[in-house]
Amino acid sequence: MLNFTGERFIPTEQGEIRYEHMHRYGWMQSLCAGRDVLDIACGEGYGSALLANTAGSVVGVDISNEAVEHARQRYAAQTNLRFVQGSATAIPLEDASVDVAVSFETLEHLAQQEEMLGELRRVLKPSGILVISSPNKKVYSDERNYVNEFHVKELYFDELDALLGRFFPANRYFAQRFLTASALFPLEGSARNYEALLLSGDQLKVQTQSADRAMYFVAVCAANEDLLPPLAPNLFAEAGNDLYADQQNVMHWASGLHKEHAELEARHVALQKEFEERSAWALSMNAERAAWDEARAKSEAECRRLEASLAQQATQSEQRLAAILNSRSWRLLAPLRWVQRALR
Repeated sequence: MLNFTGERFIPTEQGEIRYEHMHRYGWMQSLCAGRDVLDIACGEGYGSALLANTAGSVVGVDISNEAVEHARQRYAAQTNLRFVQGSATAIPLEDASVDVAVSFETLEHLAQQEEMLGELRRVLKPSGILVISSPNKKVYSDERNYVNEFHVKELYFDELDALLGRFFPANRYFAQRFLTASALFPLEGSARNYEALLLSGDQLKVQTQSADRAMYFVAVCAANEDLLPPLAPNLFAEAGNDLYADQQNVMHWASGLHKEHAELEARHVALQKEFEERSAWALSMNAERAAWDEARAKSEAECRRLEASLAQQATQSEQRLAAILNSRSWRLLAPLRWVQRALR
């Protein structure tokens, strides 16, 4: 299986991109029934294989040799399907050799858009039909402030219409976009069609959604109006895959994250309070120690003062004693002190 790079869709991808790509090819199956079909820029080959389920023959053309080799191996069992390496601006097919040309998600990847349309006109039979998609630059990029790094030249509707009109005088446009919808279908068996109901404010009408918010334009092109096929609006759903359920799962997961966030926030508040209490205790201990250090410093200073005073007093006493011992009276009285000691 080819790896998904963001440029080429592969059928293992899920979500909105899967619906967009699969829907276009599924919509084309009835138009291609029994006809010779070209799928230009076929990529992995899944779309060509879908068309081959109804078409007389399908040739998928892609510029990537890797993609072509992969498609040849993966879809080898479909005998009415073949894959050829080639460019959209130099399609390796004979003139007027196909009834229907399909070009999905190709035009915006090329700067040589006129060359591509010229080649598609060349390989189509005079009565041939081109079905081509193009992102609506206004919605796809401008309003979302989004840049697709793989897109070379996106078009506004008037630019697309002018470009197609130079090669295909007759064009009918469809809008493709994701909708939020509720479906009613038979409990037993199945039906082929849905009736379109549109709720606008409190008004309910039997009509399809307006095209003013189209994410993609899909154009059906021909040499004249009489050749345009009567294609109807189409609703696509995939059995076993529910994007609404996926969204609910994401919301449930997000709700769990919200609860976890609230618990962490409460724990953070508790820890903050504990930190503040510990900080206050530490500050009080620092103040108490500072007071103790100040008292000790005062005590030590007083001890030093007393020691200095005592030392001074001792020095004075020694000086007075030395003066007495060296005095003339002390020497004259020395015999008397000796007699006194003898009488004791």
